[in-house]
Amino acid sequence: MGLARILSRNHQRAEAIACLERAVGCEPRNAVIHVLLGRMLTQDGRLEEAKGQFEIALDLDDQADGAAVGLGGVYEDLGERGAAAEVYRRLVQARPFHAEGLAGLLGVAEGDVLEAAFSIARDGLRAAPDADAALIGYALGKALAGLGRHDEAFAAWSAANAARRRAAGPFDRDGLDARIDRLVEIFSRDFFAARRGWGDPSERPVFIVGLPRSGTTLTEQILAGHPAVHGAGELDLLTDMATGTPDRLGRSDPSWPETALELEARHVAAIASDHLGRLDRMASGTASRVIDKQPLNFWHLGLVALAVPNARIINCIRDIRDCGLSIFSENFTPEQRWATDLGDIASYWRGYTRLMDHWRSATDLRILDVRYEDLVANLEGQSRRLLDFLGLNWEPSVLRFHEQDRAVQTPSRWQVRRPLYNSSSGRWRAYERHIGPLIAAAPNDHG
Repeated sequence: MGLARILSRNHQRAEAIACLERAVGCEPRNAVIHVLLGRMLTQDGRLEEAKGQFEIALDLDDQADGAAVGLGGVYEDLGERGAAAEVYRRLVQARPFHAEGLAGLLGVAEGDVLEAAFSIARDGLRAAPDADAALIGYALGKALAGLGRHDEAFAAWSAANAARRRAAGPFDRDGLDARIDRLVEIFSRDFFAARRGWGDPSERPVFIVGLPRSGTTLTEQILAGHPAVHGAGELDLLTDMATGTPDRLGRSDPSWPETALELEARHVAAIASDHLGRLDRMASGTASRVIDKQPLNFWHLGLVALAVPNARIINCIRDIRDCGLSIFSENFTPEQRWATDLGDIASYWRGYTRLMDHWRSATDLRILDVRYEDLVANLEGQSRRLLDFLGLNWEPSVLRFHEQDRAVQTPSRWQVRRPLYNSSSGRWRAYERHIGPLIAAAPNDHG
């Protein structure tokens, strides 16, 4: 179990799962092992297997920490809203201020059950420790927003972000700028010119990047409706490859991106082979395009240009006022400190924009910008444009993205299971008096 935790932190999920499967063989009646295995299987997209592990844990111990929340989350990922609500309802009934259970219930409950959850959540938001208050506040705000109670919703999100900031610490804007400066310095046009022809010429990889909440899930869901496309979800592959470069050099330092300067053609060939091999294991041989929609992969496009230079990059763009508001209202991991403050969100957006501009000028990567607002206004036209970019023939099934029977493990899981709607465009206007930093950041051409 200890080794599995270490391997998981090192993004070696397959090895971690193998350790936990051995642990289950040693102690099959240990609920903690089943919960850990369920979590890692969930992260790996093996949802039916994860569901089974959580159910075993609850059979062994109906109070097993994390089992009910894990099971509810799997039901959400599978689109089974009613089943998820019942799991969360039972958990909150037994433990009213269980933050994860209450947050889950607020996200899927309706009617009288939701109103009862509101009352519990308000008490919890005032009395809970910061880490729990953040979870409760994000979920409370989202539920209130869904009922059109905008000022109450923003107050809940503000409380949630203040609690998260106290728990996780402030964001370092200077550190963000320095990180981008170093990437721009290392990955220059001359850097790539000196390494032309390195890597693998495969056109199979597709990366969907952008800020979170910019339409990446919707874009992947549309494309995954094509028979030649496999949507693999949000992968850690590029982060694994980048952070693993010191190992390839046989040293513990320096770290990425400094290691890029020392990689030789053989190292890059091995990175490309490992990456493509993992895609092969995820997707069937009939999929000529495999999508990784980890939005923050925009940090790693220098590695993409080295290892798989013929990959296609879809850059999702959305009005920063809507995108930033959606980020502010979402429960991201504590490591995403920039997401807890409107000014920091605007700063991070400017950094992302600057870095994407650099990748366009310094690399030969094929990058297609897709505006969320254009996508929801003209689904077929933009879908044709996307398929043309991927070199694929038109397939009408992509327009029925909401009917796909596939797991979605992002905050957009419920939106992409409904026919396309454009109510999220211009949503910021209901919160205009609260979001000054995002309004100030918006380009003038947004109006």
